[in-house]
Amino acid sequence: MTLDSPETSRRGCRQPGFLFSAGGWRGVTRDELGVAGASSAPGHGLSRRVLRLAVAGFVTALCAQASASAAGAVGARPSGPTTASSRAASTAVCAAAPRRHGELGVYAGAGAPSAAAAFASGTGHALSIASDYLPGNDGWAGMSQPSSVDWLLNAWRGSGCALVLGVPLVPTDGSGNPQGTLAAGAAGAYNGSFATLARTLVGGGWANAILRLGWEFNADWHPWEVTDAGEAADYAAYWRQVVDTMRAVPGAAFSFVWNPNSSSDFGGAYTPDQAYPGDAYVTYVGTDVYDSCWCSPVTPRNAWRAQVSQAWGLRWLARFGAVHHKHVVLPEWGVSIRPDGHGLGDDPSFVAALRAWTTAHRVAWTSYFNFDAPDGQHNLFDAAFARSLTEFRKLRWG
Repeated sequence: MTLDSPETSRRGCRQPGFLFSAGGWRGVTRDELGVAGASSAPGHGLSRRVLRLAVAGFVTALCAQASASAAGAVGARPSGPTTASSRAASTAVCAAAPRRHGELGVYAGAGAPSAAAAFASGTGHALSIASDYLPGNDGWAGMSQPSSVDWLLNAWRGSGCALVLGVPLVPTDGSGNPQGTLAAGAAGAYNGSFATLARTLVGGGWANAILRLGWEFNADWHPWEVTDAGEAADYAAYWRQVVDTMRAVPGAAFSFVWNPNSSSDFGGAYTPDQAYPGDAYVTYVGTDVYDSCWCSPVTPRNAWRAQVSQAWGLRWLARFGAVHHKHVVLPEWGVSIRPDGHGLGDDPSFVAALRAWTTAHRVAWTSYFNFDAPDGQHNLFDAAFARSLTEFRKLRWG
């Protein structure tokens, strides 16, 4: 959802998920730009494309800092595979495994249990979930092989958290070139890589990981973007290939999150149902929600109305989940200060409204995106969000 800095890398300035996840940007792997996208709306795609160019320079500057930050948060990354004991979180971060609804999670940096623990302590709320992203800018091996991802998986060992992972469906190489297509995935071309990933997760102690396959597919910043009905069919078929492949690995007990963005960059080019892989292949349905709006005037009231009423928004999510008998989740959400002025800034009404909505609709879990990225600020501990933080602390979570 947003662009992550410390996430930017571990090996060779690699960006896990948010630069490539929290939604990612093409070429720059908008891992963490997903956050901004969550609040996207038709008509502001051009500004995103321009922002991607600026992000490339930002990411380069962050690489050195990212490596240092990563080392400080979870220990220096050995040159080869690491053992669980050598990289495990030294203290528990989460209080308990998720129940059926109302659980709280956070993304606070790549492989950063100490930052997640600081979020729990700073907000006064116990966590059940840690969110993170698999590297998406180092090809297929970079997101699936133990030698490439053990640093991330082992960082969360011993944390007590359920682990939610953003899983790229089309990784890029180090230059940002996509290493696949939805059509090839639909034909099973990458099943071997996903079998390897499943074995890596099972062997690393994360057989029960919650996987967000190809998140925010209806936005225009990921290599797996779905632009029309034909690609929607390929996306759904590809998803089924991946789920069947990963479930077939001995010991696997994964959950899968079908996770579009809260609004689509492709208008009515296809419907949600056309990109849906089928109930047998999905555990949770969710969407990413950031406090931004392309409404006029840009006010908290108008922004919240848009979050609820837009085509892929909260009202749609609740109805879609009910029709398909799936638990609803919000894998990314956050307050937002955007460089383009469309963020609502310090907006405690958004925090209160979102918590009220998740309670009323018995949302299974939410994960706050507590990280500042080129697309905007979201870290609740930034001085600019003082009132939002106060509201967050005051509400009951979990």
